[in-house]
Amino acid sequence: MRTLGLLGGMTYHATATYYTTINDHVQEKLGGKNSAKILLHSFNYSDIITPWQAGNRDAVRDQLCDAAVGLQRGGAAAIVLCVNTNHMWAEDIERASGLPLLHIIDFSAAAIQKAGLTKVALLGTKVTMEGDFIRGRLEKKFGLEVLLPDEEVRQKMDDLIFQELPHKIVTDSCKTLYMDTVKELVSRGAQGIILGCTELQFVLKPEDVEVPLFDTVALHARGAAQWAIDN
Repeated sequence: MRTLGLLGGMTYHATATYYTTINDHVQEKLGGKNSAKILLHSFNYSDIITPWQAGNRDAVRDQLCDAAVGLQRGGAAAIVLCVNTNHMWAEDIERASGLPLLHIIDFSAAAIQKAGLTKVALLGTKVTMEGDFIRGRLEKKFGLEVLLPDEEVRQKMDDLIFQELPHKIVTDSCKTLYMDTVKELVSRGAQGIILGCTELQFVLKPEDVEVPLFDTVALHARGAAQWAIDN
């Protein structure tokens, strides 16, 4: 079993889910006293979000790359970036560390294809929804059609993700926004919904919607754990 190098703390709530899910999967598959081999660099979220909000994204990228190099030196065999949005620097992290980065969306895309779906909706931060590093990968690498909420809703979701959800605060109005948006996306033909932000696991549950939910955290964590076992 190979060692996984986790870049976490963005936020720590999601990273705790990664740690538990990875170990649960290894225990389930290997039994006995087995658990995962993990190196974790957990950022102070403030050190990441402060330059991000100031528009200094190079500083965020550099922190991620430096931490990935540290994980490589510590013996990690692959990088697991425990956040969706920062996958915009997936290639930079791979180049800096010399390690494969187990891309978060690949495991969700595999699950979507296995379910026989061709058109899905993507929820996340504005950057995740509007950028090419998640949506483009789904479309170009996996041939999926990707729907997005309208621009006004994307902004509202972005505000919630950066203001309330890092504190694990899910208000009734937040839940209603997401559920209403899902209904609208389903009416446009979405066959499934990708929870493309690590905090959305706290907002939407399978019983809240009428189509399948694809939680990138759970799928990424289990997929990374299986990769470690297989290799």
